[in-house]
Amino acid sequence: MTFTIVFLTAIITLIASKTRTIVLRNNLDTKKEKRILITGVLLALFLITNATLPYPQSLYWFIGLGVAFTSIILSYSVVKIEIKRFLSLKTKDKIVNILFYSLLIVITNIYL
Repeated sequence: MTFTIVFLTAIITLIASKTRTIVLRNNLDTKKEKRILITGVLLALFLITNATLPYPQSLYWFIGLGVAFTSIILSYSVVKIEIKRFLSLKTKDKIVNILFYSLLIVITNIYL
């Protein structure tokens, strides 16, 4: 349980750091900033409830997809900007980003 708490804290810290970075990089107004922060909180709450509450695997995927779609709908304009920024990166940086976030998702699914 201690490992789960430490791992969960690290993931939530990464989510908070990335949302803050996105807000600062795009110089967002308060409305878009609130939407991005709500998205980050939704992701963090989903991870916390996934680790603490035992619910069936089918419900886990249903809630996870709901959080993902809600997050994308809330912050669609910022997601478009971030995708354009990602596509303008060098190929090496694209590969590193894809591998890092894929590994993060896989490890999160294994441990939580």
